[in-house]
Amino acid sequence: MKLRKLTPILWTKNLQETITFYVDILGFTCRYQVDRFAALKRDDIEIMTVIPVDEPEDCKAPENNEDFFPKPHFTGSIYIDTENVDELWEQIKDKVTVKYEIGNQEWLVRDFSIWDNNGYEIVFGQDISKEAKQQTGF
Repeated sequence: MKLRKLTPILWTKNLQETITFYVDILGFTCRYQVDRFAALKRDDIEIMTVIPVDEPEDCKAPENNEDFFPKPHFTGSIYIDTENVDELWEQIKDKVTVKYEIGNQEWLVRDFSIWDNNGYEIVFGQDISKEAKQQTGF
């Protein structure tokens, strides 16, 4: 059995604001939108977003901002592998809230991290292991 792809479904308080962020800033397209749900796509990456219903207990009515998931219930980050991370960085760095700026990591990835409009961390990165091998000769 083969797993084919991973598509996160992220909660949002404001569906249109989230669509606008992903489309206008990150270059996604909105594949479809219905009521409380939208599917966003760019190249091979798809992210779904939803205004959740009154379940589970920690998700109350959207008009009650205090009870309605005050921040994301996601521990970790969403990592998106990118062909030219420097180009993407230059395109969006002044339009987003940056968690950390672009740089080379010891695990042989060049990446940067941003917060989306809902507070989810998105990391964009590029494998630099080939470049590291060329520099070291290994």
